[in-house]
Amino acid sequence: MEKTAIYRIPYGLYYLGARSGDRQNICVVNTVQQVTDAPQRISVTVLKSNLTCEMIAASRAFSAAILDMDSTMEDIAHFGQQSGRDTDKLADKKVETDALGNPVYVKNCAAVLSAAVTEQIDLGTHMLFVGEVKDAAVLTDKTPITYAEYRARKAGKAPASAKTEEKAAVYQCSVCHYVYDGDIPFEELPDDYICPICKQPKSVFVKM
Repeated sequence: MEKTAIYRIPYGLYYLGARSGDRQNICVVNTVQQVTDAPQRISVTVLKSNLTCEMIAASRAFSAAILDMDSTMEDIAHFGQQSGRDTDKLADKKVETDALGNPVYVKNCAAVLSAAVTEQIDLGTHMLFVGEVKDAAVLTDKTPITYAEYRARKAGKAPASAKTEEKAAVYQCSVCHYVYDGDIPFEELPDDYICPICKQPKSVFVKM
């Protein structure tokens, strides 16, 4: 069996928010998914040693903000690579509160979902929570980031969806077939530019 095959399953990235009493916390997960449509239910799997897991179990609710492609590595590291047990991750961030009282960090997020827990399943190392969506909002029309995209950024590689640099348009003289290859884009050349071969004006050049 190829155990690496499971790594091909696509995931998103989410800010998972929860509260317990007066305390709030947000972490980063890649395990949010829709499980039913009517009623709308989503699930999330959280490491049991995670503070957010304890808060969800206590409050029976959570928020999930869907990160978009503009999400920064700094924000992801802030919420995902330090423990809420050791620091107040919300202290210096603009955090909102959803309809169920959960913290929500919406910067560079495409949408946010708020769910009330209906089921809880102990998976050993992780806890699976199923929640009925009680509130939701689309924040932008930007594409959500994938976990693979995040890993590529973290490794210093160009993300698969990154736009490649557009090549300058190529223009050719229709008289002598000379191809312009100068450093200045052809469109920005002065109107009195002439073909260096046949001395014809700029107007005889055609875009290839």
